[in-house]
Amino acid sequence: MPDKYGSRSGSEITEIASGTARAWIATRAGAVVVVPVFNERESVHTVLDDIVRWGAGTILIVDDGSTDGSAGILDDWAAGKPGVRVLHLPENHGKSAALRAAWGQLRDDLDRDAVSTETAVITIDADGQHDLTALGALVARLDDLGADAVIARRDMRYHGRYKRAGNWVMTALGSLCGGTRLHDIESGYRVVRLGPLLHAHEFYKGRRYSEAAEQVVVLGRLGYRVDNEYMVQVPVERSRTRLRDAVNHAVSMCAAWYRVLCWRETPREQRSSLGAWSAALLLGSFVGLLAVMLTHRVYLGNDSAQSYAHVWHIARSLFGGEGLPLHMASLESGRAFTFPYAAIPWLPTALVYPVLGDWAVTASMVLGVVLLAVGIWRWLPRTANPLMTALFLLNPQLWMGVAQFQLPTVWAFAFVCFSAAAFDREQPRRGTALAVAALVAHPLMGATGLLLTVLLHIGERRRAPVLRVALLGLAAVITAPAVWIFASMPLVEQVGYSALLVPLQATLTRLSMLWWPWLVQRFGAWSLRVHAPLLLIGLVFVAHNASIRHPHNLWDYTQPRFADYIEAGQVDTGTRYRVLTMTEHEDGMVQLIRAGGTLAHEFFDESIKRDSFRTTENYRCFLGLKRTTHVLVSAEWQRRGYTDELRLLDQMVEDSYATLAFRGLAGTLDYKLQGNAPLSCPGVAFPAGAPRTAQ
Repeated sequence: MPDKYGSRSGSEITEIASGTARAWIATRAGAVVVVPVFNERESVHTVLDDIVRWGAGTILIVDDGSTDGSAGILDDWAAGKPGVRVLHLPENHGKSAALRAAWGQLRDDLDRDAVSTETAVITIDADGQHDLTALGALVARLDDLGADAVIARRDMRYHGRYKRAGNWVMTALGSLCGGTRLHDIESGYRVVRLGPLLHAHEFYKGRRYSEAAEQVVVLGRLGYRVDNEYMVQVPVERSRTRLRDAVNHAVSMCAAWYRVLCWRETPREQRSSLGAWSAALLLGSFVGLLAVMLTHRVYLGNDSAQSYAHVWHIARSLFGGEGLPLHMASLESGRAFTFPYAAIPWLPTALVYPVLGDWAVTASMVLGVVLLAVGIWRWLPRTANPLMTALFLLNPQLWMGVAQFQLPTVWAFAFVCFSAAAFDREQPRRGTALAVAALVAHPLMGATGLLLTVLLHIGERRRAPVLRVALLGLAAVITAPAVWIFASMPLVEQVGYSALLVPLQATLTRLSMLWWPWLVQRFGAWSLRVHAPLLLIGLVFVAHNASIRHPHNLWDYTQPRFADYIEAGQVDTGTRYRVLTMTEHEDGMVQLIRAGGTLAHEFFDESIKRDSFRTTENYRCFLGLKRTTHVLVSAEWQRRGYTDELRLLDQMVEDSYATLAFRGLAGTLDYKLQGNAPLSCPGVAFPAGAPRTAQ
């Protein structure tokens, strides 16, 4: 809104504003001028006289433990003035403490109807820094703009560059924390309606001089209108703030912003500082997990190698001019699908792979987690409160899913949440498109997630969403090719549909990423009542789980696994390798693929089958089923391996069914298989004309 006084001279502005302000005081609930004082005996008398001349009828003076005789001056000055009160604090605790005492007094006045929520509260420093000729204009703007607070914008030219730069930084941070455009957040020259002021004070306490900055942040975040446009001159060049004060103010503003987020919709009796900071610790830990994950070019987790291998292959095919082949030649002896699932996010990630390299996959995992959180907030809006978010972060499966790098699952569930939110907001087209994305990201996880959201919707509203179910059916038809590929993976061909039982069981546990936050919102009132002990107990369990489950993921970085074998030029493009390495060190398999090797298995645990086979016949049958020609064993597997495969391989060497073709300086072993699987092996196909070995 343009300034109605912008084209007038300074004297005209003062005259008009003063008249407007006095009329406002006479016709409205009035105004209270609050003056905090600490050792201002030289200036306070003049300032108070100017306030009286301005026309203020009610003045509240707070002596913050002055030691220079100011207390006596204040008492003498106030004597005989019915509208003036002086509060004496026994010790100096800073301007914030003085104003806190004033707000407490005004709250008592409000309780006994001596003032109203519309009363204008004006804060003026006692050192003469505030130009009272501008006071009328500030008060008038409060009504003219319909604002809840008007803060004078100081002309900062009286400060040097260092101070101006510091004020700019603090104001920029305050604007960000408060969600409103500010120009001078540190200004203590302000007019605030009493109702918003007391409401804001529920969310901050103030430390030393931080009260002014915190107040603006809280007012902005609570939705009150704050005006900081009107510029005033500073007649007295004086500043008590130091660098440590600036740091204190920055921390205080961020803390005030966080408190409002936590407590804005929380009943006052349920607000707990312990609960809020427990939530902050939990949120910080989760954000820290993601931040540390981003330091990994290749993150090592149970399910991470598959994504790095597929994205590399897709990028190489796309940018090598080969297009997108249906099968991935370097996996499962060439029978694996390029997209067994996860066309989203693997394909978009592959598009930026030439620029970001493997880190693009790491970033896509973190992005997926962020999207999942945002999707949950969209679907379940009440969980956007930090306290509620922290409560759904207590789900151990969520931490496990991130630590294990369940990339397709996380993206599928994110799309499920966005789809459910769209349907709930009666946006069926968007909901259908997002459901398609969920099914493309992971047919099994996406389908069960969408089904769960429908069931929860029915449970809440007691009626079936017919249109929604029909559109989800349409989404299933659209994604039928992706579903067919998922159900036709070589693993299913080898083991049968029982191979999907393990993923199905995993799905039931991973679905807690969706139903857990739903429960938090569904029982939100109860959750908030007991959030503090729940979060404290949850923090203990999170710390315990981190100590026994995958504590090394964040600090374990990729390294060459088969460097001796690869550098020796032993990789044969016509060889199909079974690779024995530890679960979370499957980056060695990816390195072998990039060196030109072909794996006889995929990255699924069910395909690799790290198991004991007991007899060489059983083992040779399995190797024949997987069309394996070489078994490559890492040095780490030899030290830590828990199956009998190494013993069986050595036995096969003795029985002339295998030879030890390579022993590297780093400990890598390469066993070359000879002959075919025994005739008794069920389900093993032999090449035409190949001799079959009986046993």
